[in-house]
Amino acid sequence: MELVRINDPMVLALVETHLSGEQADNICARIGFSGQRRVEAQGFSGGIWLFWRREQVSVTLFDENTQHMTVINKKNGDDPWLFSAIYASPSSSLRRELWQQLENIRRNYSGPWLLGGNFNDTLSIDERNGNNNSKMQRRRQEFSNWVENNGLIDLGCTGPEHTWFRGLTPDNFKSARLDRGLANEEWRLLFAEGAVRNLPRIKSDHCPILISTNGFAPISMVNRPFRFQAAWVHHGKFEEFVNANWNKTAPIVPFLKEFALKLE
Repeated sequence: MELVRINDPMVLALVETHLSGEQADNICARIGFSGQRRVEAQGFSGGIWLFWRREQVSVTLFDENTQHMTVINKKNGDDPWLFSAIYASPSSSLRRELWQQLENIRRNYSGPWLLGGNFNDTLSIDERNGNNNSKMQRRRQEFSNWVENNGLIDLGCTGPEHTWFRGLTPDNFKSARLDRGLANEEWRLLFAEGAVRNLPRIKSDHCPILISTNGFAPISMVNRPFRFQAAWVHHGKFEEFVNANWNKTAPIVPFLKEFALKLE
């Protein structure tokens, strides 16, 4: 909620929520957007929630599935464009079904199109740390081919290079850039300054991503976001340092600045 308050998005997508029913209703009510729609989680798997501010933007459903919600997005006074909130399954067979569904959307929609979320795949070897075996190489090549064959453009990112992290020791630490923004040529031409910023990770193994159609102003040194450095986990006393210095009761964003200074 603090990241929502700070960044004040017009449209907010939450993926892999693991929730549905009354519990999801209660959380959605607290988030405080005037418009909302959900793809319910299947048991404790998946879930896509989309929120928007009706006073600023209109949202109309185009298509949805357990792995994506695609809507026509129209900001007041601007032309409409398509947005797909993505949660790609860890299952290779289900991900291939998603790629096929998105290809169908491409064939049936000729305007600007932005896709954002967790694609559960990487495009290049430097987007993954650990577990770069032959299976991962095939997955990476398959995803890269799919992006290229569908005329999609990776929007790049600023902030942490990887958006997913797991493990705290050198033996089990892994990270990857699984979350991203992709766009077709029409969207890129419409929003030439459009950009993606990976935000600090809070209570999740994924970083939130922020996509702006107008780009971002340069961040001053004082306000640069906290960046986790993978090398820290290799230090023998890192866990001891965190336990001694972490303040669980402090607001997370201001505290991260204070904590980063202690790490220098």
